[in-house]
Amino acid sequence: MEERESTKILIADDDKLFIRITTDMLEKMGYLCVTAEDGLSALEMAGREKPDIILLDVVMPGLDGFEVVRRLKENIETAHIPIILVTILSDRNSRIRGLSAGADELLSKPVDETELGVRIKNLLKIKRYEDYLVKHGRFLESMVRDKTLELKEAYEKTRNAYMDTIYKLSLAVEYRDRETGNHIKRISIFSRILARQLGLSEKKVEEIFFASPMHDIGKIGIPDSILLKPASLTEEEFETMKTHTTIGARILHGSDSEIVRTAEAIALTHHENWDGSGYPQGLKGEDIPLSGRIVHIVDVYDAARSKRPYRKERHTHEETLMIIKDMERVFDPKVFDAFFECEEVFRRLYDENEGGEPISIA
Repeated sequence: MEERESTKILIADDDKLFIRITTDMLEKMGYLCVTAEDGLSALEMAGREKPDIILLDVVMPGLDGFEVVRRLKENIETAHIPIILVTILSDRNSRIRGLSAGADELLSKPVDETELGVRIKNLLKIKRYEDYLVKHGRFLESMVRDKTLELKEAYEKTRNAYMDTIYKLSLAVEYRDRETGNHIKRISIFSRILARQLGLSEKKVEEIFFASPMHDIGKIGIPDSILLKPASLTEEEFETMKTHTTIGARILHGSDSEIVRTAEAIALTHHENWDGSGYPQGLKGEDIPLSGRIVHIVDVYDAARSKRPYRKERHTHEETLMIIKDMERVFDPKVFDAFFECEEVFRRLYDENEGGEPISIA
Protein backbone atom coordinates (compact mmCIF):
# COMPACT_ATOMS: atom_id res chain seq x y z
CA MET A 1 0.00 0.00 0.00
CA GLU A 2 2.91 2.39 0.72
CA GLU A 3 4.04 2.23 -2.90
CA ARG A 4 0.51 3.06 -4.11
CA GLU A 5 0.18 5.94 -1.66
CA SER A 6 3.31 7.48 -3.14
CA THR A 7 1.90 7.12 -6.67
CA LYS A 8 0.33 10.35 -7.91
CA ILE A 9 -2.30 10.42 -10.65
CA LEU A 10 -3.46 13.60 -12.41
CA ILE A 11 -7.12 13.50 -13.51
CA ALA A 12 -7.94 16.18 -16.09
CA ASP A 13 -11.58 16.52 -17.14
CA ASP A 14 -14.14 19.32 -17.37
CA ASP A 15 -16.79 16.95 -15.97
CA LYS A 16 -16.72 17.48 -12.19
CA LEU A 17 -18.85 14.38 -11.60
CA PHE A 18 -16.39 12.24 -13.54
CA ILE A 19 -13.51 13.74 -11.54
CA ARG A 20 -15.25 12.97 -8.22
CA ILE A 21 -16.21 9.40 -9.17
CA THR A 22 -12.76 8.62 -10.63
CA THR A 23 -10.94 10.21 -7.68
CA ASP A 24 -12.95 8.06 -5.24
CA MET A 25 -12.25 5.00 -7.36
CA LEU A 26 -8.48 5.58 -7.47
CA GLU A 27 -8.15 6.65 -3.85
CA LYS A 28 -9.88 3.37 -2.88
CA MET A 29 -7.08 1.63 -4.80
CA GLY A 30 -4.57 3.57 -2.68
CA TYR A 31 -3.46 6.20 -5.18
CA LEU A 32 -3.01 9.94 -4.51
CA CYS A 33 -5.03 12.10 -6.91
CA VAL A 34 -4.68 15.70 -8.14
CA THR A 35 -7.15 17.27 -10.57
CA ALA A 36 -7.52 19.84 -13.36
CA GLU A 37 -10.65 20.98 -15.20
CA ASP A 38 -9.23 22.21 -18.52
CA GLY A 39 -6.29 21.66 -20.88
CA LEU A 40 -4.14 24.59 -19.78
CA SER A 41 -4.59 23.68 -16.10
CA ALA A 42 -3.64 20.10 -16.94
CA LEU A 43 -0.38 21.27 -18.56
CA GLU A 44 0.43 23.51 -15.62
CA MET A 45 -0.41 20.80 -13.06
CA ALA A 46 1.63 18.18 -14.91
CA GLY A 47 4.68 20.47 -14.91
CA ARG A 48 4.31 21.37 -11.23
CA GLU A 49 3.16 18.08 -9.68
CA LYS A 50 5.11 15.63 -11.89
CA PRO A 51 2.43 12.89 -11.62
CA ASP A 52 3.22 9.24 -12.28
CA ILE A 53 0.22 8.87 -14.63
CA ILE A 54 -2.17 11.31 -16.31
CA LEU A 55 -5.82 10.43 -16.90
CA LEU A 56 -6.91 12.89 -19.57
CA ASP A 57 -10.28 13.66 -21.15
CA VAL A 58 -10.31 14.34 -24.88
CA VAL A 59 -13.14 16.90 -25.03
CA MET A 60 -12.23 19.88 -22.82
CA PRO A 61 -12.56 23.66 -23.16
CA GLY A 62 -9.56 25.56 -24.50
CA LEU A 63 -7.01 22.92 -25.39
CA ASP A 64 -8.48 19.52 -26.18
CA GLY A 65 -6.90 16.31 -24.95
CA PHE A 66 -5.07 15.65 -28.22
CA GLU A 67 -3.26 19.00 -28.03
CA VAL A 68 -2.47 18.53 -24.32
CA VAL A 69 -0.92 15.12 -25.07
CA ARG A 70 1.16 16.59 -27.89
CA ARG A 71 2.52 19.40 -25.70
CA LEU A 72 3.24 17.08 -22.78
CA LYS A 73 5.23 14.74 -25.02
CA GLU A 74 7.19 17.62 -26.54
CA ASN A 75 8.30 18.82 -23.10
CA ILE A 76 11.35 16.92 -21.86
CA GLU A 77 10.13 17.37 -18.26
CA THR A 78 6.80 15.58 -18.89
CA ALA A 79 7.47 13.46 -21.97
CA HIS A 80 8.03 10.28 -19.93
CA ILE A 81 4.70 10.45 -18.00
CA PRO A 82 2.23 7.76 -19.20
CA ILE A 83 -1.07 9.19 -20.45
CA ILE A 84 -4.44 7.46 -20.56
CA LEU A 85 -6.89 9.26 -22.84
CA VAL A 86 -10.48 8.91 -21.69
CA THR A 87 -13.15 9.74 -24.25
CA ILE A 88 -16.74 9.28 -25.29
CA LEU A 89 -15.46 9.32 -28.90
CA SER A 90 -15.45 5.79 -30.23
CA ASP A 91 -14.64 6.26 -33.91
CA ARG A 92 -11.44 4.76 -35.28
CA ASN A 93 -9.97 8.10 -36.42
CA SER A 94 -10.23 9.60 -32.93
CA ARG A 95 -8.43 6.60 -31.44
CA ILE A 96 -5.67 6.75 -34.06
CA ARG A 97 -5.34 10.51 -33.51
CA GLY A 98 -4.96 9.98 -29.74
CA LEU A 99 -2.30 7.32 -30.14
CA SER A 100 -0.50 9.40 -32.80
CA ALA A 101 -0.41 12.36 -30.41
CA GLY A 102 1.48 10.17 -27.92
CA ALA A 103 -1.14 8.67 -25.61
CA ASP A 104 -0.12 5.35 -24.06
CA GLU A 105 -3.64 3.98 -23.51
CA LEU A 106 -7.25 4.76 -24.57
CA LEU A 107 -10.33 4.18 -22.43
CA SER A 108 -13.96 4.82 -23.25
CA LYS A 109 -16.44 6.44 -20.92
CA PRO A 110 -17.94 5.22 -18.72
CA VAL A 111 -14.73 3.80 -17.31
CA ASP A 112 -14.72 0.27 -15.96
CA GLU A 113 -13.06 0.24 -12.53
CA THR A 114 -11.34 -3.12 -12.97
CA GLU A 115 -10.02 -2.22 -16.43
CA LEU A 116 -8.77 1.14 -15.19
CA GLY A 117 -6.92 -0.52 -12.29
CA VAL A 118 -5.23 -3.02 -14.60
CA ARG A 119 -4.25 -0.36 -17.14
CA ILE A 120 -2.74 1.83 -14.41
CA LYS A 121 -0.86 -1.07 -12.86
CA ASN A 122 0.63 -2.07 -16.23
CA LEU A 123 1.65 1.49 -17.07
CA LEU A 124 3.26 1.93 -13.66
CA LYS A 125 5.41 -1.16 -14.25
CA ILE A 126 6.59 0.28 -17.55
CA LYS A 127 7.17 3.70 -15.99
CA ARG A 128 9.24 2.29 -13.12
CA TYR A 129 11.44 0.50 -15.64
CA GLU A 130 11.77 3.67 -17.72
CA ASP A 131 12.53 5.70 -14.57
CA TYR A 132 15.23 3.17 -13.72
CA LEU A 133 16.73 3.52 -17.19
CA VAL A 134 16.64 7.33 -16.96
CA LYS A 135 18.23 7.26 -13.50
CA HIS A 136 20.86 4.77 -14.65
CA GLY A 137 21.50 6.88 -17.76
CA ARG A 138 22.04 9.97 -15.65
CA PHE A 139 24.38 8.01 -13.40
CA LEU A 140 26.37 6.90 -16.45
CA GLU A 141 26.41 10.47 -17.79
CA SER A 142 27.70 11.65 -14.43
CA MET A 143 30.43 9.01 -14.53
CA VAL A 144 31.37 9.99 -18.08
CA ARG A 145 31.51 13.68 -17.07
CA ASP A 146 33.68 12.83 -14.07
CA LYS A 147 36.00 10.66 -16.16
CA THR A 148 36.14 13.30 -18.90
CA LEU A 149 37.09 15.90 -16.30
CA GLU A 150 39.74 13.56 -14.88
CA LEU A 151 41.13 12.93 -18.37
CA LYS A 152 41.11 16.65 -19.13
CA GLU A 153 42.97 17.38 -15.90
CA ALA A 154 45.42 14.56 -16.62
CA TYR A 155 45.93 15.91 -20.15
CA GLU A 156 46.57 19.41 -18.81
CA LYS A 157 49.08 18.06 -16.28
CA THR A 158 50.83 16.03 -18.98
CA ARG A 159 50.75 18.97 -21.37
CA ASN A 160 52.20 21.33 -18.78
CA ALA A 161 54.83 18.79 -17.75
CA TYR A 162 55.73 18.25 -21.41
CA MET A 163 56.01 21.98 -22.03
CA ASP A 164 58.04 22.43 -18.86
CA THR A 165 60.42 19.65 -19.93
CA ILE A 166 60.84 21.20 -23.38
CA TYR A 167 61.46 24.59 -21.82
CA LYS A 168 64.02 23.28 -19.34
CA LEU A 169 65.85 21.27 -22.02
CA SER A 170 65.94 24.34 -24.25
CA LEU A 171 66.99 26.50 -21.34
CA ALA A 172 69.85 24.12 -20.55
CA VAL A 173 71.39 25.21 -23.82
CA GLU A 174 71.14 28.88 -22.91
CA TYR A 175 71.21 28.92 -19.09
CA ARG A 176 74.09 31.40 -19.13
CA ASP A 177 71.77 34.18 -20.24
CA ARG A 178 68.52 34.71 -18.30
CA GLU A 179 67.16 37.05 -20.96
CA THR A 180 67.63 34.35 -23.60
CA GLY A 181 65.78 31.92 -21.32
CA ASN A 182 62.76 34.22 -21.34
CA HIS A 183 63.20 34.56 -25.09
CA ILE A 184 62.41 30.89 -25.69
CA LYS A 185 59.18 31.15 -23.72
CA ARG A 186 58.10 34.21 -25.62
CA ILE A 187 58.98 32.54 -28.91
CA SER A 188 56.56 29.75 -28.02
CA ILE A 189 53.68 32.11 -27.26
CA PHE A 190 54.35 34.47 -30.17
CA SER A 191 54.54 31.51 -32.58
CA ARG A 192 51.16 30.25 -31.39
CA ILE A 193 49.59 33.70 -31.86
CA LEU A 194 50.94 34.00 -35.38
CA ALA A 195 49.99 30.42 -36.33
CA ARG A 196 46.40 31.10 -35.25
CA GLN A 197 46.39 34.39 -37.14
CA LEU A 198 47.34 32.41 -40.25
CA GLY A 199 44.32 30.15 -39.69
CA LEU A 200 46.20 26.92 -39.03
CA SER A 201 44.39 24.01 -37.41
CA GLU A 202 44.51 23.89 -33.63
CA LYS A 203 46.52 20.66 -33.86
CA LYS A 204 49.19 22.39 -35.97
CA VAL A 205 49.12 25.45 -33.73
CA GLU A 206 49.82 23.24 -30.69
CA GLU A 207 52.65 21.44 -32.50
CA ILE A 208 54.33 24.76 -33.29
CA PHE A 209 53.67 26.00 -29.74
CA PHE A 210 55.47 23.01 -28.24
CA ALA A 211 58.18 22.75 -30.88
CA SER A 212 59.26 26.39 -31.25
CA PRO A 213 61.16 26.65 -27.92
CA MET A 214 63.67 24.16 -29.35
CA HIS A 215 64.52 26.38 -32.33
CA ASP A 216 68.03 27.17 -30.98
CA ILE A 217 68.77 23.86 -29.26
CA GLY A 218 71.76 23.42 -31.58
CA LYS A 219 73.54 26.26 -29.78
CA ILE A 220 74.66 23.61 -27.29
CA GLY A 221 77.39 22.90 -29.84
CA ILE A 222 78.55 26.52 -30.17
CA PRO A 223 81.55 27.60 -28.04
CA ASP A 224 80.93 30.19 -25.30
CA SER A 225 83.54 32.44 -26.87
CA ILE A 226 81.25 32.85 -29.86
CA LEU A 227 77.83 32.45 -28.24
CA LEU A 228 78.47 35.05 -25.53
CA LYS A 229 80.86 37.33 -27.37
CA PRO A 230 80.07 40.95 -26.36
CA ALA A 231 80.80 42.25 -29.85
CA SER A 232 80.04 41.52 -33.47
CA LEU A 233 81.22 38.14 -34.74
CA THR A 234 83.96 37.78 -37.30
CA GLU A 235 83.07 36.13 -40.59
CA GLU A 236 84.63 32.87 -39.41
CA GLU A 237 82.81 33.01 -36.07
CA PHE A 238 79.53 33.71 -37.83
CA GLU A 239 80.03 30.63 -40.02
CA THR A 240 80.46 28.61 -36.82
CA MET A 241 77.34 30.21 -35.32
CA LYS A 242 75.34 29.22 -38.40
CA THR A 243 75.97 25.55 -37.63
CA HIS A 244 73.58 25.70 -34.65
CA THR A 245 70.80 25.07 -37.19
CA THR A 246 72.22 21.79 -38.47
CA ILE A 247 73.40 20.72 -35.00
CA GLY A 248 69.88 21.26 -33.68
CA ALA A 249 68.34 19.29 -36.55
CA ARG A 250 70.72 16.39 -35.90
CA ILE A 251 69.87 16.38 -32.18
CA LEU A 252 66.14 16.24 -32.93
CA HIS A 253 66.30 13.90 -35.94
CA GLY A 254 64.62 10.49 -36.01
CA SER A 255 61.76 10.98 -33.56
CA ASP A 256 58.29 9.43 -33.97
CA SER A 257 56.76 12.49 -32.30
CA GLU A 258 55.12 14.99 -34.65
CA ILE A 259 56.12 17.76 -32.23
CA VAL A 260 59.78 16.77 -32.30
CA ARG A 261 59.67 16.43 -36.10
CA THR A 262 58.24 19.96 -36.25
CA ALA A 263 60.98 21.11 -33.86
CA GLU A 264 63.59 19.53 -36.17
CA ALA A 265 62.20 21.48 -39.15
CA ILE A 266 62.14 24.70 -37.14
CA ALA A 267 65.68 24.25 -35.80
CA LEU A 268 67.00 23.67 -39.32
CA THR A 269 65.05 26.35 -41.21
CA HIS A 270 64.26 29.31 -38.92
CA HIS A 271 67.15 31.28 -40.51
CA GLU A 272 66.15 30.49 -44.10
CA ASN A 273 64.93 33.49 -46.10
CA TRP A 274 61.97 33.72 -48.48
CA ASP A 275 64.27 35.15 -51.17
CA GLY A 276 66.79 32.30 -50.82
CA SER A 277 69.49 34.35 -49.05
CA GLY A 278 69.31 32.54 -45.72
CA TYR A 279 71.12 29.55 -44.22
CA PRO A 280 72.04 26.71 -43.85
CA GLN A 281 70.57 25.38 -47.13
CA GLY A 282 69.60 28.56 -48.97
CA LEU A 283 65.99 27.37 -49.28
CA LYS A 284 63.55 29.67 -51.03
CA GLY A 285 59.81 30.38 -50.85
CA GLU A 286 57.48 27.46 -50.19
CA ASP A 287 60.46 25.09 -49.90
CA ILE A 288 60.89 26.47 -46.38
CA PRO A 289 58.49 24.71 -43.93
CA LEU A 290 55.74 27.04 -42.71
CA SER A 291 56.74 26.39 -39.09
CA GLY A 292 60.24 27.69 -39.89
CA ARG A 293 58.83 30.77 -41.65
CA ILE A 294 56.66 31.57 -38.60
CA VAL A 295 59.47 31.20 -36.07
CA HIS A 296 61.80 33.23 -38.31
CA ILE A 297 59.83 36.48 -38.04
CA VAL A 298 58.93 35.84 -34.38
CA ASP A 299 62.60 35.25 -33.56
CA VAL A 300 63.63 38.47 -35.30
CA TYR A 301 60.99 40.45 -33.38
CA ASP A 302 61.89 39.08 -29.96
CA ALA A 303 65.65 39.26 -30.53
CA ALA A 304 65.42 42.90 -31.62
CA ARG A 305 63.48 43.83 -28.50
CA SER A 306 65.78 41.92 -26.13
CA LYS A 307 69.26 42.49 -24.75
CA ARG A 308 72.02 40.48 -26.36
CA PRO A 309 75.71 40.04 -25.46
CA TYR A 310 76.65 41.99 -28.57
CA ARG A 311 73.93 44.66 -28.05
CA LYS A 312 72.94 45.80 -24.57
CA GLU A 313 70.15 48.16 -25.60
CA ARG A 314 66.73 46.89 -26.58
CA HIS A 315 64.86 48.24 -29.57
CA THR A 316 61.40 49.68 -28.99
CA HIS A 317 58.37 48.04 -30.56
CA GLU A 318 58.19 50.77 -33.21
CA GLU A 319 61.91 50.46 -34.02
CA THR A 320 61.53 46.69 -34.31
CA LEU A 321 58.62 47.06 -36.73
CA MET A 322 60.80 49.29 -38.92
CA ILE A 323 63.59 46.69 -38.84
CA ILE A 324 61.14 43.98 -39.92
CA LYS A 325 59.70 46.19 -42.68
CA ASP A 326 63.24 46.82 -43.97
CA MET A 327 63.75 43.02 -44.04
CA GLU A 328 60.41 42.33 -45.79
CA ARG A 329 61.98 40.44 -48.69
CA VAL A 330 63.29 37.68 -46.37
CA PHE A 331 59.86 36.82 -44.94
CA ASP A 332 56.97 34.86 -46.41
CA PRO A 333 54.51 37.60 -47.54
CA LYS A 334 51.55 35.84 -45.88
CA VAL A 335 53.45 35.50 -42.61
CA PHE A 336 54.67 39.10 -42.88
CA ASP A 337 51.09 40.39 -43.33
CA ALA A 338 49.74 38.20 -40.52
CA PHE A 339 52.46 39.48 -38.19
CA PHE A 340 51.47 43.10 -38.78
CA GLU A 341 47.81 42.21 -38.29
CA CYS A 342 48.56 41.13 -34.71
CA GLU A 343 51.66 43.20 -33.87
CA GLU A 344 49.78 45.04 -31.09
CA VAL A 345 49.36 41.71 -29.28
CA PHE A 346 53.14 41.19 -29.56
CA ARG A 347 53.74 44.66 -28.14
CA ARG A 348 51.41 44.08 -25.19
CA LEU A 349 52.80 40.67 -24.29
CA TYR A 350 56.39 41.86 -24.51
CA ASP A 351 55.80 45.13 -22.66
CA GLU A 352 53.96 43.36 -19.86
CA ASN A 353 57.07 41.24 -19.30
CA GLU A 354 59.89 43.58 -20.21
CA GLY A 355 61.34 43.20 -16.70
CA GLY A 356 62.63 39.81 -17.68
CA GLU A 357 60.35 37.64 -15.55
CA PRO A 358 59.19 34.41 -17.23
CA ILE A 359 55.77 34.74 -18.81
CA SER A 360 52.93 32.25 -18.64
CA ILE A 361 53.03 29.39 -21.12
CA ALA A 362 49.42 28.34 -20.60
